[in-house]
Amino acid sequence: MAAPFHYNATAKSLMMWATHELEHVGRIAAVEDPNIQYAYAMSTLNGMAHLKDALYEYVSANPDANWTKDLLTIHAQVIRVMQHLTKVYALNLNTIRAFNTRGTLSDLKYLERKNSRRTTRKRR
Repeated sequence: MAAPFHYNATAKSLMMWATHELEHVGRIAAVEDPNIQYAYAMSTLNGMAHLKDALYEYVSANPDANWTKDLLTIHAQVIRVMQHLTKVYALNLNTIRAFNTRGTLSDLKYLERKNSRRTTRKRR
């Protein structure tokens, strides 16, 4: 397996990257053709997977930095959006795995659908 990828990004660049990736999500819904939506969602999902890994790398390397809490919040948002894209547009994660030939992305198992119900809500 290849060595982990090093993004060497700054906190400010990660914040800007996150802003741009999250803007793409709003544009996906504005497209009417489902085939273009799927392609755009796949591209956005791939970019967000790299962003998620870059955020994790920065926070792991700089746990006491001033931006750490903000970057962890963005990391959680990115994961939620990735799960949403996977669900709404029925994205095929195997396609992204197939193009990850250099092993730059972390495992994408957390995006796979689960057949269980939400366990965070109390049932009456």
